[in-house]
Amino acid sequence: MVEIKTARIEDIPAMRHVAISSYRDTFSDSNSPENMEAFLKDAYALEKLVEEFNVPTSKILLAWEGLQQVGFVRLRENNEVEAQLGNNTLELQRLYVLTTAQGKSVGRKLMEAAITYATNKKYDWLWLGVWEGNFKAQKFYQQWGFEKFSEHTFLMGDDPQIDWLLRKKLTH
Repeated sequence: MVEIKTARIEDIPAMRHVAISSYRDTFSDSNSPENMEAFLKDAYALEKLVEEFNVPTSKILLAWEGLQQVGFVRLRENNEVEAQLGNNTLELQRLYVLTTAQGKSVGRKLMEAAITYATNKKYDWLWLGVWEGNFKAQKFYQQWGFEKFSEHTFLMGDDPQIDWLLRKKLTH
């Protein structure tokens, strides 16, 4: 059975493992090893994840299957889309599930928890960026009512890639 819990500081090393493992499994075939390692070294350095954990306007929710952490979602306030969506938005920055835990409703439970959190906090919009080539994730987000509203450039190492920006209107 999968349980969703709020992250604690001591959960960060296991969360880092989930992030790196999921990211490698999803994107290694589409990126050079050099760009992949440069990105992982920067984005998922333990110190950086601890720093992100301590941001007061962010929330990390973890998915546990027994004693194993199998996924997580990070939500954060971010003003990048203020011009398009206003100033009451929450970014779903990351939603990762271990490959071995996919198909067990982990992503669904994390998304439900993210939407509940954002709705309870009375945000108007939940938004995210998803790589234009990640069709599996795009389909997942579309099933949750997210729609494309813009794009931005995302650097994978030294490779500029296009992320689609997707939004979901929240009701309170």
